[in-house]
Amino acid sequence: MKKIIYYINILTLIFIMSFIESCQKILLNAVPESSLTDANAFNTAKGIDLAVLGGYNALQSMASTNYELMEMPSGDMYGELFLNPPGVSQIALLTTDADNPRINSFWKSCYNGIFRANTVLDKIDIPADYSGSQKAQLTGEAKFLRACFYFDLVRIFGGVPIITKVLSIDESKKIGRSTEQEVYGQIVSDLTDAVNSLPAPSQIAWGRASKGAAVALLAKVYVYMEDWNNAKTYLDELFSSEFSYSLVANYGDLFQIATEKNSEVIYSIPFVEGTNGSALATAFAPVQGIYGIVSYGGANSFGTPAWNLRKEFLDGDTRFPVTITEYFRPFTSQPSDPPKWYPYFSKYIVPSLQFSSGLDVPLIRLADMILLNAETLYNLNKPVLALAALNMVRERAFKGPSHNYILSDISSKETFYDKLLLERRLELSAENNRWFDLVRTDRFVAELGNGFPGSYSSPSGDNQVIIPLHAKPYNSVFPIPNEQIQLANPGVLTQNEGYN
Repeated sequence: MKKIIYYINILTLIFIMSFIESCQKILLNAVPESSLTDANAFNTAKGIDLAVLGGYNALQSMASTNYELMEMPSGDMYGELFLNPPGVSQIALLTTDADNPRINSFWKSCYNGIFRANTVLDKIDIPADYSGSQKAQLTGEAKFLRACFYFDLVRIFGGVPIITKVLSIDESKKIGRSTEQEVYGQIVSDLTDAVNSLPAPSQIAWGRASKGAAVALLAKVYVYMEDWNNAKTYLDELFSSEFSYSLVANYGDLFQIATEKNSEVIYSIPFVEGTNGSALATAFAPVQGIYGIVSYGGANSFGTPAWNLRKEFLDGDTRFPVTITEYFRPFTSQPSDPPKWYPYFSKYIVPSLQFSSGLDVPLIRLADMILLNAETLYNLNKPVLALAALNMVRERAFKGPSHNYILSDISSKETFYDKLLLERRLELSAENNRWFDLVRTDRFVAELGNGFPGSYSSPSGDNQVIIPLHAKPYNSVFPIPNEQIQLANPGVLTQNEGYN
């Protein structure tokens, strides 16, 4: 299979790290071609380190748009369809075809990241100046990154080509799709190696993968595979004294720059406002901007909270005001002007007058893992322990046990999953989990087959507008991009069932 990303000069894929003094943010900038050549780029440990940072840059570059595929079809978010980039409306309505530009862009971005990781692993033995365990760390980081990209690919497309080395153009044209099982096997292999190679969280810079991140992601992968015994093994390790992760007391602290480095975040993608910022604030903010926070012209309102999600928040749930704001003052307002009605996702919106936010985006955090632990324990016939894990997250949300579930609430597998998926939905809103949760539990057709209520005009849900999404079984995966099929040799890359 031919991929454009494999033909890019390697010099354009190397990036450097600098730290912004007190914030210690990772800032990735392109290295001028004059400073690196094909002959010397990978001769030193520093060169390999720069190449690894290129892999993080690839992961970072996708963080602001992944919601298009991972949240838009979930029933929790809808788009102002006349504003959305080309192809997003199709995704939001599950009418995506194989020529969709956003699908193709996602595919290429993932394989771009895989190429960067493969380049590191291909060149890792060249330098002779590694210090201590540096070589093992860089190897582990590359494998962690490759696993991240493949985990996204397999969840979006199903079986995809497995590429673990840098290929020539002719070689790439001949690589067909592996099965889902084979892709998951590759992810497990990479993450197992990463667990054995990466240092403890305290021994590696913020924004780089630690052993804790690899353990957590591997546990999550095993949950997706429904391999409950292996999932428990790695979840137990994550919760052991080897690591010191804990839930923060206040949910909102997870999404504030001052407290974004905290005990709950296991791996977070770093951003720097104005220089290397996240576009999530501008993607979700009302188009008129927000007074004192996001300027007019710097907001797009691409993804808007649906009543389908809003109605599930109970009074007293401290996650609601962090996740959704329903009244706002436009950027050009005066302080005395009354607020206007317009619900928007506020979780990622911090003062961002330069059209890019400096708020880090958590990719793996403890609450997610605790809820996956509840799922694992239930499937291992330990409902009492599963209930305790479920209530641990719920107690944080309600500041106490007033809304805890009891054993009779989860008396059957169906009712347990009702409660579990609701809790994951509320806890992880707009964090790219809901769609995958519906697909992996085979609930997406039942939940979304008849559309869902989108916009609403009051906190009580008046004037709901139904979004005409009609999920079908084949929508569990998206189509393989036509461009990629055409670039491969004839017949090498096949299409997913249900798509032309």
